Amino acid sequence: MKVKNLRLIVLLALVAAVFSLQSCEGNDPKGPDCNIPNADLTYTLNMKGIIDQHCVSCHAPGSGVAGAVGDFRTYDGIENYLHNGDVLETVVIDKTMPQGGGMSQAQRDSINCWLAAGHPQ
Repeated sequence: MKVKNLRLIVLLALVAAVFSLQSCEGNDPKGPDCNIPNADLTYTLNMKGIIDQHCVSCHAPGSGVAGAVGDFRTYDGIENYLHNGDVLETVVIDKTMPQGGGMSQAQRDSINCWLAAGHPQ
């Protein structure tokens, strides 16, 4: 009887796991709605200063920071991290970057709106 109950529990857990994975499949991470009216943000005019101030000290060759990836000194260097959702997730949603904080909510909102607009250069 115990083996039968255990099999049922395992089967139900597997079914739940499959449905859980299917509901996430294909979903891109989505940040909060852009709350800046008429936001027309570009990397060159708006984001480069924020990135230089808060990201480049770790995300550049020779920074010496263990685990830091990418070279965020240029648009080309950060572009892959924009496409794969890493910047959205770590800067806007989880707010785990930059390490040690220091980025204002207004800067995070600007990054979110820029990403939502397709992160124009």
